[in-house]
Amino acid sequence: MPKLPKNEKIIGYALLILGVILLLFSIVEMITVYYGYAPPPKLFNLKDISLPGDNGSNISLIQGTQASQLPNLFFWFLLMGFVLLAGGKIASLGVSMIKDIKVEISEPMTTPANVQSAQ
Repeated sequence: MPKLPKNEKIIGYALLILGVILLLFSIVEMITVYYGYAPPPKLFNLKDISLPGDNGSNISLIQGTQASQLPNLFFWFLLMGFVLLAGGKIASLGVSMIKDIKVEISEPMTTPANVQSAQ
């Protein structure tokens, strides 16, 4: 009859799977935003950057949507980097729960009375 896994091993496998899912999710999200398949979330909405002209009109240098894109990308990649780091830590915790810990004792333990009499 096969031995059933311990609760720690079941939790370890669940943590490992969760960590790998978080790793893959953050990598896929970073790639899709980086290559332009999906826009990053809009955290910042900056106004147009413009200079005053000679006749009272403003000359637009950078549109607000383009100026907002850099901070939005930065904070999206920062968030996905945090998710990537958290996924790695969760997966490593799962792996450490799955591994069996074996302790080998090289010499027999002595009681304090035996240590005092030996001296």
